[in-house]
Amino acid sequence: MMKECKDFCDRLSDYLDGQVDENICILIEEHLEVCPPCALMYESLKTTVEICNRGISDDLPEEVGRRLKIFLRIHCNKEQT
Repeated sequence: MMKECKDFCDRLSDYLDGQVDENICILIEEHLEVCPPCALMYESLKTTVEICNRGISDDLPEEVGRRLKIFLRIHCNKEQT
């Protein structure tokens, strides 16, 4: 189990992108089962990504993706303090 919501937030974007190994996937999915706030955040972000993907025919520019990941990490860290 992920020890803190911060651990979950740090990996959420990579999880949605399919860029984490199987062990991390299992930990994230276990965390989602027991943490309603993180499950809600996950569903919201997943839906946002799906909506954006439907509206954009090109890949997300690398710089935009990098900045989004930084924003999410900062935002998640503020929630924990």
